[in-house]
Amino acid sequence: MGFWRGPLAIVGFVAVSLLHPDRIIRLASRYDSADRLPASTGGTASWANKFKDMGLKYQFAAPFVVVVSPAEPTQPRDSEWLASVFRNNTDVFRTVLFEHGAIIFRGFDVPDAFSFESVALAVNPDLETVYLGTSPRSNINGTTYVHTAADFSPHRTVPTHIEMSFRDSPPQMQIFYASRMDQKIGGETPLTDFHGVWMTLQEQKSFRIRYEDKQVKYIRNNDDCSSTSKIDPLVQKCWQEMFKTDNRTAVLEACAAEKFQCTWDERDRLTMTNLQPFVRMHPVSNKPIWFNHVNVLHKDSMALDYERTAVLWGGLYGLWPMALGIYYRSLFGMLSLFWPETALGSTTTFEHGEIIPPEDFYAIKRAIWRNSFHQPYQVHDVIVIDNLRIGHGREIYAGPRTARQVMTAWSDLYPAQWVSDRVTPFDATSAVQ
Repeated sequence: MGFWRGPLAIVGFVAVSLLHPDRIIRLASRYDSADRLPASTGGTASWANKFKDMGLKYQFAAPFVVVVSPAEPTQPRDSEWLASVFRNNTDVFRTVLFEHGAIIFRGFDVPDAFSFESVALAVNPDLETVYLGTSPRSNINGTTYVHTAADFSPHRTVPTHIEMSFRDSPPQMQIFYASRMDQKIGGETPLTDFHGVWMTLQEQKSFRIRYEDKQVKYIRNNDDCSSTSKIDPLVQKCWQEMFKTDNRTAVLEACAAEKFQCTWDERDRLTMTNLQPFVRMHPVSNKPIWFNHVNVLHKDSMALDYERTAVLWGGLYGLWPMALGIYYRSLFGMLSLFWPETALGSTTTFEHGEIIPPEDFYAIKRAIWRNSFHQPYQVHDVIVIDNLRIGHGREIYAGPRTARQVMTAWSDLYPAQWVSDRVTPFDATSAVQ
């Protein structure tokens, strides 16, 4: 009988999983249903009448997310109309974005990447083409400024983050476009208020003392393109792809411009390190922001997000992200037997190399969940984000890779009309003191 105990236990576990999947999911997940954004209560705003004058209506999807649509849905508005509204009402949209953080334009006729690019240029004429972020991206053929948001497989989650927050001067504005939304389930692009995240975290006095005036050390290891790791999922790009060149002198010059310390080892692996504050002050609102890339570059982040997705999906669908969470947790557990955490594709530490404690990272993750708007985009939505406050991510989804496509454009500066003096890049003095 002893021989059969193992197989019978496995059969029993599978049977319970299929018959009562939510029970298994709740048992295995560290996500608490209390760790979610409270429902928005709506409200009025000082700019409401101006929206009426523009032929627009609005609603609050969250305290920091405003959804804007044509006031008369029977009269669809195309991309040219939307672009002209932006150009002619910059003061209104500046007020909305700085007061709240994200605007979703929904119900407009923006049929393709070219139409999106015209709208994005109306929002901000100073768009960028150089991308030094961690996610793989591709330029959309025929456009100058439009890229895919992330070229990951459907099963890969992208933890929510402020775009390129590890740089001295990250983009100040991020713009997204929902080109295709045909996935069966999932595929949301969570929006996170990182001012709210810090307000949640600093309620714990001990946490505030440990982080508010400290610096985070970023360690990113990029393999040579000829030998990119197939094991470590935190190795996301080879260094030639990152810098668009195999000329090491040019790479070192780019590193110096970004204040990255860059060195190669004997295996041609490039290690980039730099320091930034954990918390920065928003240059316009002067609000403190939990402004870092810890949520993306930490080894436990994906597993925790998969566990959350499993609870949100529930049922048999929820078993898939739960299995992925178990896989990634097991994978990094195995890798830790052979490599220190700093040898992974990416990691974050305190300034002098101390690893962020697991209990602190879990507190960070819960604060992010509690301040994230988590609903799917609708096809042809255009989303404008204040990247110095609002983060974004990507949930996994069911279906082929081509079932879902989100595009993006970005600018290192707010529109010139929005600020009397162009907002200067962050530096160490931007940290909370």
